[in-house]
Amino acid sequence: MSGVETEAGIGPVAVDALAEQLIPELLRYFVRRLDDSEDAADAVSETLVVIWRRRRHLPSGEDPARAWAYGVARKVLANARRGRLRRDAAAEHLRERLAEEVVDAHPDLDLRRALDALRADDRELVLLVAWEGFGVAEAGAVLGLKPEAARARYSRARARLRETLRASV
Repeated sequence: MSGVETEAGIGPVAVDALAEQLIPELLRYFVRRLDDSEDAADAVSETLVVIWRRRRHLPSGEDPARAWAYGVARKVLANARRGRLRRDAAAEHLRERLAEEVVDAHPDLDLRRALDALRADDRELVLLVAWEGFGVAEAGAVLGLKPEAARARYSRARARLRETLRASV
């Protein structure tokens, strides 16, 4: 690996060279392990960010650096899988909360369509509450809304979701 080595880790030039070498390898690594190619690309990006942030810990030498980078990738993969499980569980919870009576062969697609039918800020409000675990007032604060406005918009958004999901039955 070329580049200036520092006392702690390797220099930015060497990190860039390592990243360029690893991008196709890491993409293959993640594509083989994740269901979605976009998730794989995100995982590659996250891995490169971690490598850059922790470059002082990166061992010198091509093989040790590559092995260390794959160790980072393995942890990013574990985080991606946990995140996927959380998203899937949150989606299931949201489906149950919004349309208890709706029984459909394609609930994920219907839910996605119903969410996509909402205005972007209303969708984000619903997702912050349902998927990220925020209270309605907290989610409203994230979006710059007063608590009363957030509660009203959340209630209307849930009603629109419920109507859309029932109509898709």
